[in-house]
Amino acid sequence: MNFSRLRLGIGLAVILGIATATAGLAQNASDAQAPAPALTPAPSPSPSGGPRRGRRSSPSGSPSPNASPSETPEPPQFTTLDGIWEVEAQPLGKRLATYTHLSINTTGADIIGYYQAGGKGAPKYPMTGTFDGRLISMSVTMPNGQTMTFNGYVETFADMVGLYKTSDKDSGTAFTAQHRKKMKN
Repeated sequence: MNFSRLRLGIGLAVILGIATATAGLAQNASDAQAPAPALTPAPSPSPSGGPRRGRRSSPSGSPSPNASPSETPEPPQFTTLDGIWEVEAQPLGKRLATYTHLSINTTGADIIGYYQAGGKGAPKYPMTGTFDGRLISMSVTMPNGQTMTFNGYVETFADMVGLYKTSDKDSGTAFTAQHRKKMKN
């Protein structure tokens, strides 16, 4: 290895570092002597609000005359649990999710309703339960005497998350449910 070249390279790097540091110190000293620039307020947004996000703006920057509002409907605002809930469960080891429905009617903290596994013509099984404003617990009695339980929590009266069990030995299956305006087939 050529140590003279190595020393020369290290020496040049040191000299370059010293020159850069000296230039930085000189600039900081001149900045300290210069008066501070006056603060100006940020420019206010234009009355038009600028370009719209997610839409193509016209070349002039103004909205095109045939622009229409978004076709996406507003989400429904629910103030109670009452109504139809679409339940989606995906048991472990299964590729496809299963969809069922709950019809819930509340009176205070008490829940009554029915569970329906299938479309509008499927049989309905009675359901009872409780709701404390966040936590929900419901039991469905099946014709064979078996009881199915749903335990979880509710967010904004629109979404439900939890576990349902078909027996005490069952470890449970995760489910989500969405409040619907009406039952889908």
